[in-house]
Amino acid sequence: MNLIALGCAALIVLLGGFLQGLIAFGFGLLTVPLLLTAGFPVPVVLGMATVCSAAQTLSGVHVLRHAVPWKPVGISFLFRSASMLAGVWVLRRLAGTPVTAIKFWVGTVMLSLVVMQAFWQPRPRPRLPAAWNLAAFLASGFTGGLCAMGGPPLVLWVMAHDWPADRTRAFLFAAFSSLIPVQLGLFYAALGPDVLRGAALGVVLIPAVWIGSAAGLRLGALVSKRRLRLAAYALLAAIAFSAIAPQVKLWAGMDDPGAPKRECLSREGADGSSTSGRTP
Repeated sequence: MNLIALGCAALIVLLGGFLQGLIAFGFGLLTVPLLLTAGFPVPVVLGMATVCSAAQTLSGVHVLRHAVPWKPVGISFLFRSASMLAGVWVLRRLAGTPVTAIKFWVGTVMLSLVVMQAFWQPRPRPRLPAAWNLAAFLASGFTGGLCAMGGPPLVLWVMAHDWPADRTRAFLFAAFSSLIPVQLGLFYAALGPDVLRGAALGVVLIPAVWIGSAAGLRLGALVSKRRLRLAAYALLAAIAFSAIAPQVKLWAGMDDPGAPKRECLSREGADGSSTSGRTP
């Protein structure tokens, strides 16, 4: 990997850490589509995003270990692990499709999750019906397996509880970090050794994540949470639209004989080089 690609990846995960520190979610939502746009292969992106996200969540578990509600964490782990298999299966089915199509589906999932989280404001209560628990955990596992964006369904679920702030944050940190080994294992089984290369790159980039997170936490303490969330939602929606737009343009030009050929994920990356077995 050249220094330009490494610097680009470092900047993206730094921004992801900043957003996560700012509003307590959004690392995968921001970094996955940007890394794909930068030309990194899907397996590398998923391995990188998983490890970098783990760097934040594990440190959060350590700090808030006294407040972790282990029973809900354990239940969520079981259901999310099961539905993650389905998400990874769908991802594997998409592995031979054009790069623009992969970005389109990632952008679509991303936009759906952002809209859901921005507009659904539940009334907090001590407990939720079992059906809501099941739906949130299954949705989180599926989107986590599909595109490493399993956070928003869990955030929505936890927002519907009247838990204190420490318990809320501790649950999210513990739930996210508990599934990291399963997530990496499934990604590796479905997509091959490039996932491990992405994970190794993620380890190298952990300092950038921590720097971004520290800056986000500092700014978050100074600015209205409502304004920060609105700005974050607008940014994430813009990134989602930018991922969706190229595929829509291709569909519009399907009957045009002069329309450019689409590159396949299994053959070429965004820079025209092979994505099989190596990072950009």
